[in-house]
Amino acid sequence: MNQPNPFSDAPYWPHLMNPRVAPDREALIAALEEMRVWTILMAEHAKFIRLGLDPNPQQEEFFRTADQFAIQLDMLYSRTIATPPTAPNEILYQLREETITLVNQLILLKEQIFNALESCQALGILPAILIDHVRREADRFVGTLERSKSNLQTRTRQRLGLKDGNRYAQTVPRLLYHRLPPEQLFTVAIEESMFFDRTHAEHAEHLSMSFRPEVQEKYRKRALRFKDDYHNLMLQAKEVESTRSDLGKLLEENKKLSFSFRDYLTKLLDEISTCRIPTGQTNFPPLLADHMRREVIYFIDILERIRFG
Repeated sequence: MNQPNPFSDAPYWPHLMNPRVAPDREALIAALEEMRVWTILMAEHAKFIRLGLDPNPQQEEFFRTADQFAIQLDMLYSRTIATPPTAPNEILYQLREETITLVNQLILLKEQIFNALESCQALGILPAILIDHVRREADRFVGTLERSKSNLQTRTRQRLGLKDGNRYAQTVPRLLYHRLPPEQLFTVAIEESMFFDRTHAEHAEHLSMSFRPEVQEKYRKRALRFKDDYHNLMLQAKEVESTRSDLGKLLEENKKLSFSFRDYLTKLLDEISTCRIPTGQTNFPPLLADHMRREVIYFIDILERIRFG
């Protein structure tokens, strides 16, 4: 399992910004807001990977690399939270560049582990599809940061698991939606709907497989209903893109379902944290429920920020 160690040389950006290029202040702040949400989620991805690998000697390198990513991303998140939107452009620029570099390295690790699990070269309790799931989320995150640097699109729909995979995805930071013309905002709305409908359907499916048999059956059945509902909305989003109609209805249905899923995850987390769930424990870490909850809240924020007219 030969793999590069991304921590052999700590990232450093002595050049900062080209002083001859006027910085886009609003885009830097928009990138900061994305980093405040996603750097901690990336850190948790590394922790889930670390937790889900079989602890045999052959996989020690994967374990240690995932652990180092968790440490580095936790530190990056702390810096991101401590950096105010009023910070100098150079600081915001540097933080964005370091984040892009580190998350791109994490993407490579996720791809390696996915391929190793798929080919049975590595073992673990994490399904290979879940590694691909977190890789897609990381690609979307980096795509938003790179898009904040210019109008250049860097992630294809294929990388994000969307239909028409040879096209480039928009991946626009939320705080920049107001800049978009209606046609482009329509595409953003469709892509984000398809992406997060699939994401939350997979979240719900993973939960359904992780509850304890029989004693937590009602939780499993509820999770499966969320899976089916999000899957149906993903299919609806594809239809809306084709017909160019009923986008408002799609967004409202997504919002309604996501509020419900958020409440389900909030209640689930509370019951796990207070040992009130049947048997007092689940077959997944409590942090996973909170992780999913925060991603639903992020999607709700996207839905509420998309405005037409």
